[in-house]
Amino acid sequence: MNDREDNMPKTLVIIGASYAKGLNPKDLAGYQVVNKGINGEQSFEMLGRFETDVIAVKPDAVLIWGFINDIFRGDATQIDQIVKRTRESTAAMVAMAKKAGITPILATEVTIRGREGWKEAAQELVANVLGKSSYQDYVNKHVRETNQWIRQMAAQERIQLLDFEAVLADPRGVRKKEFSKPDGSHISEAGYEALTRYVEERLKGMPSQ
Repeated sequence: MNDREDNMPKTLVIIGASYAKGLNPKDLAGYQVVNKGINGEQSFEMLGRFETDVIAVKPDAVLIWGFINDIFRGDATQIDQIVKRTRESTAAMVAMAKKAGITPILATEVTIRGREGWKEAAQELVANVLGKSSYQDYVNKHVRETNQWIRQMAAQERIQLLDFEAVLADPRGVRKKEFSKPDGSHISEAGYEALTRYVEERLKGMPSQ
């Protein structure tokens, strides 16, 4: 347990990259939010600052969200090693939080959609006709596979899970258009509104570590 007086508000640190940085309400489900999202970061970089940006803050809980930059910025020929490092970094952050008496919360990553525009649509059509995978398909494949591992870890470790992928995806598993900015990656205002409503509902009455 953290050293917090009973009358003090609970604190939630959100750690991640740009997606996490955009989820920044003043309070969320009864927690005061301390946002530690940094644009462009990969999961191993989040792990590298976990001690100073999470443990030192002494929050009641930490939301660990974000690995899509591992895929965006990683060498596709090394994707198996990249995904392995993603999992190791995530597990290490969970272990650090637990050791410090901080309640870890895991979030699945959100999938992407193709960029808006005739050129991008034409490229995707050609790829489909030729039976080739698009960049969107490549990214989403590895997002979904890693998300399944996160779900399994959350169940095994009895950790609160926020399934952000399911909130923003369409039946095909692609990000819904209304929840995406034109670049196909970043989350729209409507997307953050949907995520905020979901988090509020899921975290109500969540027990502390």
